[in-house]
Amino acid sequence: MTPRHALPPDEHEQPLRKAAQLVILLAERHNIPATVETPPCGVVVRVFPGLITHVDHIIWWTIPDIAGTRDRPLRTYAHTAGGAADRVAKHYQDLRSIPIEELLASGCIRLLTGDSLDDVGARHAS
Repeated sequence: MTPRHALPPDEHEQPLRKAAQLVILLAERHNIPATVETPPCGVVVRVFPGLITHVDHIIWWTIPDIAGTRDRPLRTYAHTAGGAADRVAKHYQDLRSIPIEELLASGCIRLLTGDSLDDVGARHAS
């Protein structure tokens, strides 16, 4: 499966800086642990199962459907790491308020492996 776009190493620099800033702000402002990963589809920040941000010229993510009322994914974005950190923190708190077993059973979230991130990037391209 082809990733949505494969970034050359030199094009990872700005997204990596923005992702690192997001991780720092999530930790400092909201006490939320997160990690930066670089699958072929770009740069992502893993915040929580079901809450992964994609970082390129913007920071974007899919808003978790906790109520299970949406027909399709709802994606949103932020231009700055600060704006993304505050909004992602709200989604994180919403997810953490429900036991992970319930989130998995309802299909609201699914656990992703590193290989799955490549598939996610490819699906976003279509």
